[in-house]
Amino acid sequence: MRQIKDSTYRIPYVSWLLLIIVTSALGLSACSQKLDASLHEGAGHGINSVKESPGPSFLGAEIVPIEIGEQEEFYKSAGWLSDSKILYISNKGESTSLLYSYNLGTGKASLLYRSEQPIITAVPSPEKTKVMIHSAASEEGHLTVIDLTGKELYSTSIQSYELTFEWNAFDENLLVVSAFTEDWDFSSYLLDLRNNNLKEIKLPQPFARWISEDVLVYQEWDEDGISLDAPLRTFSVKENKTETLLKDVYQFDSQGRYLMTVKVNEEENQESGQYAFFRNGDKSVGSIEAPLLTSFSGWVVPFYDLMENGKNFIYLKATEQGEADLYDGGFDLMRYHLETGKEEVIFTEMANEPLSCSPSGEMCLYGFQFDRVLNMETNEIINLVH
Repeated sequence: MRQIKDSTYRIPYVSWLLLIIVTSALGLSACSQKLDASLHEGAGHGINSVKESPGPSFLGAEIVPIEIGEQEEFYKSAGWLSDSKILYISNKGESTSLLYSYNLGTGKASLLYRSEQPIITAVPSPEKTKVMIHSAASEEGHLTVIDLTGKELYSTSIQSYELTFEWNAFDENLLVVSAFTEDWDFSSYLLDLRNNNLKEIKLPQPFARWISEDVLVYQEWDEDGISLDAPLRTFSVKENKTETLLKDVYQFDSQGRYLMTVKVNEEENQESGQYAFFRNGDKSVGSIEAPLLTSFSGWVVPFYDLMENGKNFIYLKATEQGEADLYDGGFDLMRYHLETGKEEVIFTEMANEPLSCSPSGEMCLYGFQFDRVLNMETNEIINLVH
């Protein structure tokens, strides 16, 4: 069990942990709490159309809202299985959770998994052939992998207060798992589904992302310093070796071969985020700049989705720089084309809430419970749950 000192918890870590904790609380209480509530007050949808019932064309059909079963409560959507199918979780009673696949065009729901502990999250594998399910009891996390028929392929329990995991986009038989105690000490593991082997690895930091079959990236925070940025380093699982990839990174993410970093430009008191995109680790393929909002402990990077094919970066952009607690200017939903360097506005006057886009990018799930669908072609917002 490794320990992270308090001084290492910069705002990217805090935001990540808060999102885990709040979404966990959502499932247990079945209420729609929101992070950074001040960013949502007064946010409308401008010229965008909000629909209560089916309306827009979706692959030749209409989106059919989810009809929640008797005595069930909708918890959240949990990602895309295809351009027309999603996963969603509902809760029944105090402890039972149900995981469904759902066809947006036909309205057909198929029960994939039933858990007697609350399901915290479920994440499809990169090839959409498996699903990792994280459910939890007190001080213990359960990880279960199923196929799309609901057949259980793997299951284990880990003593933990919280868990994070990441599928390997280059080999979906591999996942990295980090388990936290209540004091935020952590242990990291490599799960190999080929032989159902879970082994501990000496990952220096818990929040890591894959950039190749063998290599993870993470930020190396200075435990004794107060810096809000840190070097981005690589960790080879096979060789147990680390190297510095980039310096002075505030936040990072990856999707397959594509790596995104955010650095902060503080010139002339006009804080902005410099988003940079790389392919295969270090080949620059584009960059953009957008306003950031300041908070008591750093800056707020609005929600985004880096598309799996690496062609598009879809993100929420503040209309001006300001303080997060006082900001009421709304956000524009932008699409940045990495291949051409062009940007376009898709929606205006949005709230800063999470995004999860379909493989084609034609639709995005939106909201802290992913309970709305954004039609990127017709600029319509559809309530997903009836």
